[in-house]
Amino acid sequence: MELRMLGPKRAMVSPIALGSTKFGRREGVKYPNDFVLPSDAELRDLLAQAKDWGINLVDTAPAYGSSEARIGGLVGADDHWRIATKVGEEFVDGQSYFDFSPAAIRASVERSRRRLRRDVLDIVLLHLSDDDTAILRDGAAVACLFELREKGLITAVGASTKNAAAGLLAVEDCDIVMITLNPADQSQRPVLTAARDADKGVLIKKPLDSGHHGDAGAALADLVCEPGVGSVVVGTINPDHLASNCAAVERALANMQAAVDGGDNGMGMA
Repeated sequence: MELRMLGPKRAMVSPIALGSTKFGRREGVKYPNDFVLPSDAELRDLLAQAKDWGINLVDTAPAYGSSEARIGGLVGADDHWRIATKVGEEFVDGQSYFDFSPAAIRASVERSRRRLRRDVLDIVLLHLSDDDTAILRDGAAVACLFELREKGLITAVGASTKNAAAGLLAVEDCDIVMITLNPADQSQRPVLTAARDADKGVLIKKPLDSGHHGDAGAALADLVCEPGVGSVVVGTINPDHLASNCAAVERALANMQAAVDGGDNGMGMA
């Protein structure tokens, strides 16, 4: 897959990214079907398969159980991979806990650096709670991440938001915004438009509505062809689903390029 630039820091990422919730957490998730956490061998094979398809971005978080540590152990030293992680949410004993204080953010970044085995974290997003707008308006959490970026511990700063108001604030204040966009939820589409106009990076989460959308190929094909989308994060631990998703994305991108080339050549004109 041809890599794309993600935001003003110009990280080069694949148009589809691998979501890793299922790498390390089963409790309190909203997927329609139960699942078993993959073994280390299964996860190693899945990451190798993703790499073979050209995927170079994996999305994780401290709230995803053992996901960070497992990714770090398997691919933390591989320069092929770009890793996006988060701060602000921990999941302990079946319950999410949020803390966006500067002290908590600094501690979380240090833990993520150890778990992921990376001196510099490629992307760190605020893993925002339902009061995401208020947290961004307060500004302290974003300021702390930028302080860590200035110290060379983070390359790009962003926020994973829950509503359009917060998303628009993130576009103003951050390098990258992560938004929900899928056929059932278009509420954050104005954020995509604003980010594209401001040359900010956009990551799409829940593109298949947490597994509730039936036609995965069509949904992913539409999203990767949306102007302004950097990468679409799709969580899976199923090798067949991964292959199907990647094939759908490659077909969509090839068709889009063919349409552009046809237009350049004057083909298809009345």
